[in-house]
Amino acid sequence: MIGELTDYLMDLEIIDTHEHLAPFEKDRPRGDVLSDFLAHYFKVDLISAGLSAEDYARVMGPDLAIGEKWHLVEPFWQVCRLTGYGQALAIAARDIYGIETIDGETIEALNDAFLKGFGEDHYRKVLKDMSHIRLSVLDNAGLVAYDPDYFILANRIDALVCPQSIAQIETLEQQTGLAIGSYRDYLEACAVRLAQFAAGSPVLKCGLAYVRSLDFARASRAEAAGAFQALRASGKRPGPALANDLFRHVVGLAQEQNMVLQIHTGLQEGNGNRLVNSHPAHLNDVLLDFPRMRFDLFHIGYPYQAELGVLCKMFPHVSIDMCWAHIISPVACRQILAEWLEFIPYTKICGFGGDYRVLDGIYGHQLMARRNIAQVLEDKVRAGLFGIATAREIGKAILFDNPARIFGIA
Repeated sequence: MIGELTDYLMDLEIIDTHEHLAPFEKDRPRGDVLSDFLAHYFKVDLISAGLSAEDYARVMGPDLAIGEKWHLVEPFWQVCRLTGYGQALAIAARDIYGIETIDGETIEALNDAFLKGFGEDHYRKVLKDMSHIRLSVLDNAGLVAYDPDYFILANRIDALVCPQSIAQIETLEQQTGLAIGSYRDYLEACAVRLAQFAAGSPVLKCGLAYVRSLDFARASRAEAAGAFQALRASGKRPGPALANDLFRHVVGLAQEQNMVLQIHTGLQEGNGNRLVNSHPAHLNDVLLDFPRMRFDLFHIGYPYQAELGVLCKMFPHVSIDMCWAHIISPVACRQILAEWLEFIPYTKICGFGGDYRVLDGIYGHQLMARRNIAQVLEDKVRAGLFGIATAREIGKAILFDNPARIFGIA
């Protein structure tokens, strides 16, 4: 019976809550397998292990043969291959290209097989045929054309709520058709832009934890207006008050249109940032002040996953999104999911989002997510908390029903 549960979850059609792919396959970046696989995530582990910035740049460039590139990364690859990022790529190489182990003896064959994928319908092969993904939520700057067979859009609000230059204000003028001479004009333009977003998708995205704190404190409208006028007149970069006021303004507008806001919380990608900026507890006052706005909080808040669970338990309008997390720390995901299933309603958990620029990595990531969820559910069945039928119900809710409901996917 336990094996049947795993088989069920492995075959289940799922919703992918967060991706960074090209909106059409024809726009997929072309390069060799190492420049593709190391465009995102695993490079962080290699650099953390000692790969120099100069050698990383050489690996990503066009001048070296694949064997020469492998020679540069091999010592670091070997010591990083067991991380979640390394596991996802190893799974992809094995199942997509038939390469059991990525090493000096197989890198040429892996590269040859990878390059052949550009002559195939590789999006369909990886996302549909192998990963069984109904749709992915595509993180984008806003209102771009995209392939509806694979995506719906999450429109970024970062530039809207945190303008840093005169050029950004002028871009908003072009996007909305409004002249922006005052802060009141800018607030009106935000409303127009948000209505444009809402006409295409109910999903918004905020990634500002990479550049500032998620503490969007209540701000004086007069102080925000003064900061805006200084920016508009001379390009003076504003302090936090402007973004605090604009974030709350935009969230209020989105609340009235029944939209959902995805927010990056926890670990920032890359080799260095201010981790505390991304603590989900910084959002506490915003969650109190906008009780009808739906918030989808990302990445299990790692390493603040316990606090994220508490926010989800307290606030009816908060859901947890496990995107990226299964490759950040597979063990942490299993541990916290086991806790959450006995702590919060399982209808508030979205179980998978690839969060990748690397197409093949999505396959490896979703397989790891399915295995993690299956293992946790199997442990609960063995412990007698519920039976197989309930385990199947929970697995389907986490991987399909919940994100479909939250993001309006039929």
